[in-house]
Amino acid sequence: MEKLLIYKEEPVFPDVPMRVRATGTVVVSFVLSKNGDVECPMVISGPQMLRNVAIDAVRKYKYKPYLLNGDPVAIETTVSVVFDLD
Repeated sequence: MEKLLIYKEEPVFPDVPMRVRATGTVVVSFVLSKNGDVECPMVISGPQMLRNVAIDAVRKYKYKPYLLNGDPVAIETTVSVVFDLD
């Protein structure tokens, strides 16, 4: 799916996780619509205090449509949003 990614919103660390230096990876599942939009994002795993920020970022991602036999189709996929302070 990475090769279809047109725009990726970088998540912004919320104040509290930043102060406590929380890091980790949030795995988000979503439907990639026929026109390349993210629909129905849902957290699969990851630190609780970073989940909402990850969902907000993934909602803004934009992809090229996934093609099956030349036709755009909706598919379910996942993405990992990494929160690292380095």
